[in-house]
Amino acid sequence: MIHYQYLRPRKAEALKKWYDEPFEAIQEPAVWRGRNAVILPLRRDEQLLFGRGGVVDEEGSYVALSAIEGRVQYAYPFENPEFRDETVVYCGYLVDHWGHFLIEGVTRLWYFLEQDPGVDKYVFFLDENEHREVKANYREFLELLGIWEKLELINKPTAYREVIVPELGLYCRRGYTPKLLKVYDTVARNVQAEPGWDCPEKIFYSRSQFQKALPFESGNDTMDDFFRRNGYAILYPEQVPLRRMIHYIRNARVVASLSGSLPHNMLFANPGQKLEIVERLTISDDNQTDVNRMLNLDVTYIDAHIPIYMVDFVGPIIMGYTDCLQHFAADQGYRGPDPQYLSDAHYRKCFVKYMHAYQDLNRYNWFMQDWYAPFAESLYEGFRAGHAFFGDYLDGKRPFRWHHYFELHYFKQFVKRLLKKQP
Repeated sequence: MIHYQYLRPRKAEALKKWYDEPFEAIQEPAVWRGRNAVILPLRRDEQLLFGRGGVVDEEGSYVALSAIEGRVQYAYPFENPEFRDETVVYCGYLVDHWGHFLIEGVTRLWYFLEQDPGVDKYVFFLDENEHREVKANYREFLELLGIWEKLELINKPTAYREVIVPELGLYCRRGYTPKLLKVYDTVARNVQAEPGWDCPEKIFYSRSQFQKALPFESGNDTMDDFFRRNGYAILYPEQVPLRRMIHYIRNARVVASLSGSLPHNMLFANPGQKLEIVERLTISDDNQTDVNRMLNLDVTYIDAHIPIYMVDFVGPIIMGYTDCLQHFAADQGYRGPDPQYLSDAHYRKCFVKYMHAYQDLNRYNWFMQDWYAPFAESLYEGFRAGHAFFGDYLDGKRPFRWHHYFELHYFKQFVKRLLKKQP
């Protein structure tokens, strides 16, 4: 079940269209087999999210099933690949981003659970000439699945006696194979709880300690305070090992999370589990709609960000106690955050940080991506909501940096206010 009542109306309409799209369950995904095929490592290409790479057959033709459209796709010229007399399963690009790893990096590993006895190795490719140690959550995932000992990483064109290419387990907003869900469930079932691990009833996954996000995100302390005051255990995913994170998710009654790749971790959840997604942008994450539909999660979306300009998933972003979050709190019987997070001084601090980050990321350019175009009404709706918080600053009625006091514009505004006070 999907709950839209805590989203801004236009955004809720756009999101509902995604959920109403057909989403096919592919019971028997395809498998390609070819002798003397070559696996190409990633070669960066600005026209693709990641780059070129995949499988080339014995005749030199690119194997379309090895691609992820728009992300990893197409061949490139190569010479004298190293040959290995082995039968391998092509697993694709080992992306070094946890959210993409969960959605795209493991999408072919359903074949491992088919227990094909003729397979020698399971092969991921890296960037050309890249050397990487697989560790932390990535290694834990592969160990829990049981594939670690049969894993191979390549960083140069490599030919094999036979290459098996399983079909993708997930196509964004189009379909999936239930066999993919067995991968995440197998990983989760292999987690052994350790003494001292607690089981909070409600958890909130926060970004307030995520170092890469700190320069670009404000108001995460407000979210932490709100959820903490209402009985949620605050967790920082980058500080929680995978086994324990899965343990928390599987044993919680309610999981709340900021939007983005964080709620992709619900792939480890129990079917039908309750999820609260605290939205960070004026558009939602389409990959998350797939996660929610595959597991039939009970999902509530909450708009708790204050939009100013169009931005990408990096930001900058301001989180706050919006009308939507207040509505959610009232319906749940929750308390609001501490008054310090509702003060003009706090919001001004967030706004200054936002404007500094926006200038740093985009200078004075107007940020735009093609995927924003269909959401024009949602963007305008979001801007109106942000203007309610920061309109005086955006309209030039109030300065927000100390050096503005020396600009002629603000001097004129000051004089006008004085004249209005005259009898």
